[in-house]
Amino acid sequence: MQSRAMSEDCTDPLHRAALKTGQVYFGEPLERRDCVVWDRNKSGATIEVASDLMLPREVRLISAALRVDQPCRVAWQNGRKIGLVYAR
Repeated sequence: MQSRAMSEDCTDPLHRAALKTGQVYFGEPLERRDCVVWDRNKSGATIEVASDLMLPREVRLISAALRVDQPCRVAWQNGRKIGLVYAR
């Protein structure tokens, strides 16, 4: 089930279809996985990773192409697609 932040913000002027590459960082020692950022808005992003890897609750999303470097909380995960909410 998608979070409200990602499913209802399509009318938000800051909502953008992204389709850019990035990386998600997590764990100790720090691990990195490449990802595709499908969608983003002021409260979060939808990403896809290459495998069905279960991410921990807290990660960091970095995408130079989107100028994003943001700590995030995993709101939902459906296989390789993951909904992230930016941590405040």
